[in-house]
Amino acid sequence: MNTISCLIQADGPAAGLREELERRLRAHHAGHLDGEEAVVSWRLVEPGHMFTAGSPSSSAVITCTMAGPTTRSGREAYMRRICDFWTEVTGCTDHEIVVSITETGGASPKHTEERS
Repeated sequence: MNTISCLIQADGPAAGLREELERRLRAHHAGHLDGEEAVVSWRLVEPGHMFTAGSPSSSAVITCTMAGPTTRSGREAYMRRICDFWTEVTGCTDHEIVVSITETGGASPKHTEERS
C-alpha cells in the first residue's frame, strides 16, 4: 500500500490548504507511479508542540511509503516535485519542508546488503 502522511502545524500555512495539497499529492503520486493510488493522512500539531533547533517550528513533514523499490533518481524527482508544489501552494520555503520515502516492497539488488 502506498501512503503519504503529512505532519503539519494546526496554525501553519498548510493547515487551511489541505484539500489543494492532498489533491496535488494524489495526482503527483499517481503520475509518478503509473496510476497507483496513495492514501493521504494528516496530523495537525497544536501550536507550541513542534520545534526545530529549540524554537517553534514552521516545518511540515511529508512521509511517503511506497510498495516496491524505486531508483535513486526516481526518489529524488518524486521528493523534489513535492517540495516544488508545496512551496507554490503554501508560500513556505524548501527549508520548512521535510520529505522522506520508505520502500516496503522487495529491495532491488543494488539496495540489498549481503552479510556473511
